[in-house]
Amino acid sequence: MNYAEQQTYLAQGRIAAIAWITASILLAAFTTRSAHASLRSNIAFALVIAATAVSLAYTPDYLHLSVNLEKRLRWAIKIRWRVAIAVLVAGLALASNWAGIATVVTAAAWVTATNLLAGKVLESWLSPAYFWITDFLLLALLLLFGLCSPLVGLGLLVASAHLSIVICERLPFAWSAMVSASAAVLLPVSGPGVHPDREFWPAAIVLFVAAVGGTAWLVTRAQQRNSQNVQVALRELMEFTGYSAEKIWHLWSESDKILAQNWVQAALDENDAAALAEWYRQNSELYMFAISGYNLDYKRIRSNLNVLRFGRGACLDYGAGNGEVILELARRGHPATYYDVDGVSAKFAQHRCRRRGLEVKFLHSRESLAESASQARFDTVFSLDVLEHLPDLAGELAFLAGLLNPGGLMLFDVPAGTTKSHPMHLNHHVNVGDVLRARGLLEKRTMWQKLPFVKQEKYLFVAH
Repeated sequence: MNYAEQQTYLAQGRIAAIAWITASILLAAFTTRSAHASLRSNIAFALVIAATAVSLAYTPDYLHLSVNLEKRLRWAIKIRWRVAIAVLVAGLALASNWAGIATVVTAAAWVTATNLLAGKVLESWLSPAYFWITDFLLLALLLLFGLCSPLVGLGLLVASAHLSIVICERLPFAWSAMVSASAAVLLPVSGPGVHPDREFWPAAIVLFVAAVGGTAWLVTRAQQRNSQNVQVALRELMEFTGYSAEKIWHLWSESDKILAQNWVQAALDENDAAALAEWYRQNSELYMFAISGYNLDYKRIRSNLNVLRFGRGACLDYGAGNGEVILELARRGHPATYYDVDGVSAKFAQHRCRRRGLEVKFLHSRESLAESASQARFDTVFSLDVLEHLPDLAGELAFLAGLLNPGGLMLFDVPAGTTKSHPMHLNHHVNVGDVLRARGLLEKRTMWQKLPFVKQEKYLFVAH
């Protein structure tokens, strides 16, 4: 993957998203003036538009796009659970009477019920139509019976249309046109005794079209970028393995499940480092596919871009897998060293390295790594998604700290511990800060990481 292209794409997407958000907020402000709605309705409308703007800002980041097709529907359902909670909390806070409370509870229950049903019977490609239709029916009833103001109804229609288009896997512009056509029927509907200014409806239509059009454009752009990334990864794997595209797509989706099953069946002693290393060697092909699919997810791309910012001087990636980070560092001109078990994923990394004409030193034993470091230590050591797999966490951290030059950086993940989907993650009870401070390293944390409610996922230490 060319991370320079990813960086350019994301930067351009941010600028475009900010432009759409600014236009939508200005249109929303004008629409509010002509609605003659109550203060509570104005607040509810503002909250919905603000939430939609935040989601619009994330649209360039591929959002739900993943080579694991099951993730796409899970993502859509996860967002809907947040919607149900937001409707309940914000609605109850703004309700002025028992009728309003009953309406809010009913709406939240409707979203919850449709979400539960979606998780049981829905296929990913049907989710845009399913969620739009169920939202449309709910909003039609609320507007027809005067249970929400036209202003709030407009805001909810905009939000629902946006979320529906974001999860549209094919032809988002065509789907946005269908959504707009159906919304045009509902926009002029209002309950008894509600009479907004005549300027309200044109403003409402312009706001809706702007939000829907901006979403469709950003989603189309994200899908094109994601498709290019997938095709590059697919060609590399087909060339290396000789497998068909269909088999690779299957392994992208299923490798994590198979790895979890293999781990449970192996029933290894978690303190036996040699047995663990052998298991990872035997299962390295599955890890190759799991890592490849993971590296195509937008969260991982953004994470890798952030990690690459810290690369300086001679770099080591300890537990480098497919070589995603270390190959990019080599492409940027850093002396680069790859370290991992000598399995299929390591051979794939070497294949990618040769294909790109890069210079990377490949090592597969701690003895060879220690010998290499005795001749020339490292300025940056990375260890990402690795330490939770190793039994002696304190020993690994101390070993890595000893490979650094004075002033060198050490960036690693906090071990996550065992989960249902990743039973091979070990449960460590080690204070990593104490271990590394005892080795003379100083922790660096951002202002965000210093906040008490933030769970720290990555650590950065500097060697004195």
